[in-house]
Amino acid sequence: MKRLLSGTGLVLFGLLLACAAVEGLVRVATSSQQNYLIEMWRYATLLKRNSADPVIGHEHIPGASALLQGVEVSINSLGMRGPEPDLSTVGRHKVVIAGDSTAMGWGLPEDATLRGQLARRLGSGTEVMTTGVGNMNMTQIVANWLRYADTVRPDTVIVLATARAPAVQDTGQAGWLVRHSQAYALLVSFIEIALSNTPGQAGLIASYEKMWAGGSGRAAMDTALDRLRADQAKYGYRVLVMMIPEPHSFEPYKFDFATNIMRAESEKRGWTFLDPLPTLRKEPAESYWVANNDVHPNAKAFQVMTDVLKPYFLRPQE
Repeated sequence: MKRLLSGTGLVLFGLLLACAAVEGLVRVATSSQQNYLIEMWRYATLLKRNSADPVIGHEHIPGASALLQGVEVSINSLGMRGPEPDLSTVGRHKVVIAGDSTAMGWGLPEDATLRGQLARRLGSGTEVMTTGVGNMNMTQIVANWLRYADTVRPDTVIVLATARAPAVQDTGQAGWLVRHSQAYALLVSFIEIALSNTPGQAGLIASYEKMWAGGSGRAAMDTALDRLRADQAKYGYRVLVMMIPEPHSFEPYKFDFATNIMRAESEKRGWTFLDPLPTLRKEPAESYWVANNDVHPNAKAFQVMTDVLKPYFLRPQE
């Protein structure tokens, strides 16, 4: 029995050393911050926390900061990416960009994000903020914004919608190993990808068409938009909805169904709908990617979006 226990102990100790070695190798191999999966994992562990609202699922940690994909990302005291906003100066126009990782500005320095570019373009008389948090559907995006509404009291809310707006999202908590081990998180991601049975392009488009046509995710999205409309009526701000094109290919573009539905839902609620695709498609879709393996919008894409938005902020004399 002693020999058996001793042998078992040695095996377990060996496995522990092997796991530690693998973890160390993975951390060294990904230290360049170019691995998208690991950088998203680091974002989730360093800058996010579980939200008290289960509908939101996750939110930014106020005051946190981290270097992600070689870019400094800082969260202010309100839990928003960007500088501390001025909410007290009388007469200062307040604009909020609500959305997911696109609104947050994933992969870009602060001044190159949509928030940064729009703030620079609109000038010192306007305070531009973003409540964008990565990996959110429209239900989470709206719920996350609503927790700020009474504090911020904005003049304009810009909602960034994507093809994933009606997706059903798992808001459950990640396990201890996923939160603390890069190697295990990478392994889980690879297994999920392998088991997802990802369809070809035609199958992917068909699945999105089904998602937008109905189901629980679409119903939740419509309910969220109604919640936003009710909040707008309460506080009196303007809502602009901008559709962010599905980024993999613009020619031909296969996601017009999502754009048309979001346009109809926006106009039904009296909101202005904006579509930057006609301008963006003048150049290849990949020219707007933040990296070769990352289709998030880059600074050039946000410059186009800023150009689309600016006319809606011009004063009569301008």
